[in-house]
Amino acid sequence: MRTVNHERVVAKKRLGQNFLHDQNVIRRIVSSLDLALSDVVLEIGCGTGALTRRIASTPGHFIGVELDNRLFQKLSAQYSSPSVTFLNQDILQLDIAELVRKLPHPSGTLKVVGNLPYYISSPIVEWLGKQSGLFESATIMLQAEVADRLLAGPGGKEFGVLTLFASYHFTIVKLMDVRPGAFRPVPKVSSTLLFLKPKSHRILGLEEESTFFALIKQSFSQRRKTLWNCLKGSADRASLEEILRRLGHAADSRAEVLSLEDFISLYQHLRPSG
Repeated sequence: MRTVNHERVVAKKRLGQNFLHDQNVIRRIVSSLDLALSDVVLEIGCGTGALTRRIASTPGHFIGVELDNRLFQKLSAQYSSPSVTFLNQDILQLDIAELVRKLPHPSGTLKVVGNLPYYISSPIVEWLGKQSGLFESATIMLQAEVADRLLAGPGGKEFGVLTLFASYHFTIVKLMDVRPGAFRPVPKVSSTLLFLKPKSHRILGLEEESTFFALIKQSFSQRRKTLWNCLKGSADRASLEEILRRLGHAADSRAEVLSLEDFISLYQHLRPSG
């Protein structure tokens, strides 16, 4: 198997390409996957293959998704094994359930890994959340600023819709901070490696989740205004203030002070009245 020299590949800025090359970081990623021979691994954005080469031959099946056609062609030419598949497409258009059904031996545990392009990292996290019941874990590299939003607690400026969405679907563990020099070309910002474990139990049914997240988005629609000002038309003021009081918050609270559990309680109180 030939190797790809990532230094000869010119990164495409419009695709947010920063190729990981630091071997210590790569080893940490591989370790977090805890691969078994029966696993199925989905890598998001294979790039020049620095991580791909370390994991493609271990699991029962490896699937690499790469949007850049020139990199896709280079990677596809290196692997002839029936247990390795490369897809030249947008990850956001991929249906994991359909993909796994097409595998020759789809019974293994699915694990996701990827060095996510900065410009679509938030949409990818949302995509992962919507399909979180189909995989066991996701080890993802994110811009540190986005990772801070996923890890934020109530009351901070980083806390918001993405925080609540991610914490609803996943238990999130920070694995390490990653310096800009771990990538080529060197980005202007630092990165963070996160481990996402899908939650096995959700309080709300699948049919309720879209309404629940619509409530959260509306609650943060005017971040500097009170929750009541954001939810006018969706709740009676007296009822909303009573719910906030029961949750231990002031009547003029903003959305950013409510935890995920608070929002679930708020939704369940408002649900009977539509």
